[in-house]
Amino acid sequence: MSRLVGAAMPPELVAAVGTAAPVEPSGQCLVLVTTDPDGTPRPCLLSVGETLATGEARIRIAVWPDSGTTRNLDRGGVVLLTVAVPPEVFHIRATPVRLSGAPGSDLARFELAVRTVEVDGHAGMPVTAPMTFAAVPEARDEVLAMWRTQHEALRHD
Repeated sequence: MSRLVGAAMPPELVAAVGTAAPVEPSGQCLVLVTTDPDGTPRPCLLSVGETLATGEARIRIAVWPDSGTTRNLDRGGVVLLTVAVPPEVFHIRATPVRLSGAPGSDLARFELAVRTVEVDGHAGMPVTAPMTFAAVPEARDEVLAMWRTQHEALRHD
């Protein structure tokens, strides 16, 4: 059963949502759920290279500009971002706002204003590992460079 944490992310969650530039082209997969106009949930998998917590109540994300997720985010409805931080899972409800473009990035940038954070943990059945991405060996350098560029774009005001 989930319990309300509040309107701010605790430190372990801030750390999991990309506060530092990735040093490896691998990391947690975060699940962002938006809603299509007909009410259908639309999941989007984000990497740590596409997210950046800018404090305990703000998360910036970068997504493909022509995607259904981007269209849903542009409508401004509440979104759900689910993040595993073993031994628990956090559910962040947030309101998206589009940011202007950033030099060196073609991705759509959004800032998610945290509304509520819930934690879901089960005594005796902890979450042991998050879902992760990892670049194949021949793409590691390319992915790491892309993530660094994306983080710079997310830091840009």
